[in-house]
Amino acid sequence: MESMEKNWSSVRDEWLSKTTLATELSLWAVDSLNKNENEIYQLEDIANNRPEIELHEKLKIIRKAIKQKIIEKEYELDDLSLNSANSAKLQVSVPSSLNYLMKAWAAAEGRDLSSVALQCLEIGLRAMKSKGSIPTAAIERYDIACQKRIALAEVNNIWDKYESSNQIHKF
Repeated sequence: MESMEKNWSSVRDEWLSKTTLATELSLWAVDSLNKNENEIYQLEDIANNRPEIELHEKLKIIRKAIKQKIIEKEYELDDLSLNSANSAKLQVSVPSSLNYLMKAWAAAEGRDLSSVALQCLEIGLRAMKSKGSIPTAAIERYDIACQKRIALAEVNNIWDKYESSNQIHKF
């Protein structure tokens, strides 16, 4: 595609050389786009020779496939349960006095009880992590999952930038 500022391979390679993530993580994340690279290159090649409506339809298909693959990779990170990697519902029983304290806290700040409970859980887990109370293996898995989520977010970002800088999103 002559009108494009950069082709996909140069955008991808530039990101791989500049990212601060470990090479293994970067390549793992970029793999979410690798299966669609041939389609991306074909789109680049035909962009000046095809009607805009056809290009737009092809881009929609590629975009959908890429976003779906990124989501699938993110779900793969949570291999400990069948729940979504983004959030999980957790039901806990607490003593009535703690429940009362959290309700009073929520009322005092105009928040709902679940946001106060989540804040308590986050603060408690961070304190336990800093004290070494959480098993090292769990912390290591958590850290790797966080790094992989960052890698997927960066890959998603370079795809979005590629689309917008090359104006292929306007087909």
